[in-house]
Amino acid sequence: MAVESTRPVLETLGEPRAEARVGPADAKAYELATGEYVQIEDLQGCQVSDFLAFHRGRPGVGLSTTVTRALVDGLFPLPGQCFYDGDGNALLELVEDTVGRHDTFGIACNRETYEALGYPDHVNCTDNFNRELAAFGYAPRRFWEPVNFFYNTKVGPDGRIIEIEPALSQAGDYVLMRALTDLVVASSACPDDITPTNGGNPTDIMVRIYPA
Repeated sequence: MAVESTRPVLETLGEPRAEARVGPADAKAYELATGEYVQIEDLQGCQVSDFLAFHRGRPGVGLSTTVTRALVDGLFPLPGQCFYDGDGNALLELVEDTVGRHDTFGIACNRETYEALGYPDHVNCTDNFNRELAAFGYAPRRFWEPVNFFYNTKVGPDGRIIEIEPALSQAGDYVLMRALTDLVVASSACPDDITPTNGGNPTDIMVRIYPA
């Protein structure tokens, strides 16, 4: 059921218990307790933020974009719908979304992708996630499968190729989610300055956590 309110839920949550500004080529890993809210805000506009979520008590077991698409019958959830793990357990409810365009197909940008484009050793979300999640005991991965908030992709005319356009988010746009179980999560400010993803100019993302 979609959230109904005469005022945005965000305005009723009071002061955040924690916040972190994620620089324009960086990532942060953090914990969410059941019932807490997390807001991911695009501070300057046209900036993508990759997002990972895992059960706190089951390291490495977490959000499945494939199962989520199937259970919400769409490419990404709408407010009132959830993000799910591979067993169909709801991890987070999407409470508010001021953009309405996200991607659940792309992997986190990585060293190999940039090398293929002619930019060896380019900073990337995969290396950043590996660094941040190591503090929680996670082994590094070659590929991470995030929800790419604000990432503006669409299926091309041939019905096969996924096209990338600049993010539609404007300064101050955000998503707000509520944790349905204890989680370890990570957010990035994607460093891609080569494709249209971030409009050629990566900027900051703000993460705020609000009490249950």
